[in-house]
Amino acid sequence: MIAPDAGTSAATLAEAFDAFITTAARMETSYGQLQTEVARLRSELQERNAALSASLEENSQIRMALQQILEALPCGVIVVDINRSIVLINPEAQRLIAVPGKPILQLADLPNGVQSKLESAIAHQDEHELLLEGEQRWLSVRKTRLNFASDRQRAHSSERTILILRDITARKKAEEQRERSRDMVALGEMAAVLAHEIRNPLSSLELWTGLLAKQPSQCEETKYVIENLQAGVRSISATVNNVLQFHNSGVLNWAPVPLATVLQNSVSFIRPLADQAGIRLTLNVSLGKTAIFGDSTALQQVILNLAINAFRHTPRGGTFAIHTQLKSYGQHVLLSFADTGEGIAGPDMPNLFEPKLGKKTNGPGLGLVICRRIVEQHRGAIRVESERGKGTTFFVELPVL
Repeated sequence: MIAPDAGTSAATLAEAFDAFITTAARMETSYGQLQTEVARLRSELQERNAALSASLEENSQIRMALQQILEALPCGVIVVDINRSIVLINPEAQRLIAVPGKPILQLADLPNGVQSKLESAIAHQDEHELLLEGEQRWLSVRKTRLNFASDRQRAHSSERTILILRDITARKKAEEQRERSRDMVALGEMAAVLAHEIRNPLSSLELWTGLLAKQPSQCEETKYVIENLQAGVRSISATVNNVLQFHNSGVLNWAPVPLATVLQNSVSFIRPLADQAGIRLTLNVSLGKTAIFGDSTALQQVILNLAINAFRHTPRGGTFAIHTQLKSYGQHVLLSFADTGEGIAGPDMPNLFEPKLGKKTNGPGLGLVICRRIVEQHRGAIRVESERGKGTTFFVELPVL
């Protein structure tokens, strides 16, 4: 066996040592590069973590803002999933449909009427209206789908439905009021036409009853019949004139009018009505030749309406007295019409001069409305004083010439 050459061994060892040094240098270089890359990645990770934190904070703020907006909405919002579980319900929706003190987790937790309407709204595309019977509240329900940005999220939540609820009670009441107004206008126009058609034959009846009353040699029974016939005709005439005046005020025939003459003629006209009602009618005139600028026919209508109103509410044996008085140094005249009837209840006083169509009254309830309109057309004022069980007094104040 030949021993290895010492020179060869030394060369081999030197080469191995050089390779080791070269490899160590490369490893040192790679380690430095690795440290640099780790530092870069750490910095990038910190930046992304900061951006993520900011995004999460922003999302939280947006979520809080959306929650506040949802709670402040004037309409109700309900989100329902495929199982009819209520995912979200805002305070307005709870106010509109929820049962107080009861948690709302499912549509089944709602009253049957509300639940069925909401189920119908989910199943169809059109807008639904429902009436909450107990509260007389109308709601409008509209449906929309809850959409997400990604297909995966959309597939997961595609069955969620948003229901928008609005309180439409005020609109419904306004529609009902408009409908009633249209009906009243149509009824008023028809009443005016009928009153106009009735007035002409009624005038003929008034003329003929006046002629019959003037016939001599009448027995008491005939006189009684004629007086009641006159009273009925004049009562109908007053109602017809009120209807015409209410729906067509027309133009008054202005002229100087002796007020005493108007009062005396009016008393003569209403006396058959007073006799028929068993009311004692008195007139106390102290005006002399005092005159006003007005329409004598319209003023007689005022007196007739006040008298008929008194006769309806005064028992037989009562009185209806008309008095006159000059005021303000002769610049105004005050007329008082006092009865001894049942008086007017306190709650009725504020609306005394308002129309009473459709209410339980003896007649259409337009007499006092027409009185106020005519008095105001004459630049005057009308007021009333009354006490239950002691009678009523109407005061009419008019300017004089």
